[in-house]
Amino acid sequence: MYYQQDGFENYDYAERQNQKVLREINKALNDEFKAIHYYTRLAELAPNSQFKKAILGIRQDEIKHFGWFSTAYFKLSGKYPTLVLGAELPSTFKSGIRASIKDEQETVPFYQALSSQISDVQTKQRVLRAAGDEHRHAQIFNQINTSL
Repeated sequence: MYYQQDGFENYDYAERQNQKVLREINKALNDEFKAIHYYTRLAELAPNSQFKKAILGIRQDEIKHFGWFSTAYFKLSGKYPTLVLGAELPSTFKSGIRASIKDEQETVPFYQALSSQISDVQTKQRVLRAAGDEHRHAQIFNQINTSL
């Protein structure tokens, strides 16, 4: 009976961890979804074609990340994620760039921590790759901000 109790406790812990990972993947999905729309608007506000091209390139990365996180969520849960519609869009290019720097910088450690909780190798690699992309995005936004 002790082993059954111990097994139950281990199962309960594993289930709680799985639910936590699912919540965090769902948060990442929603953040990526919002970023896609945010960067669409930011590109429209860009004062020149060079900035617009850079932002649209970042947007493409966010679309790729959204796909990765969607796949991971479905793989873990067998369900489709819950998306929250309606993102706050930038009103000016400069404020949008500054908010993007902050957002991208905050996302890196979140994705790194998330990857440490994932056992599936491919999913873990994709989350770490997304963290690297987000770091690169912050650098690009910093370069744009410096030249404004």
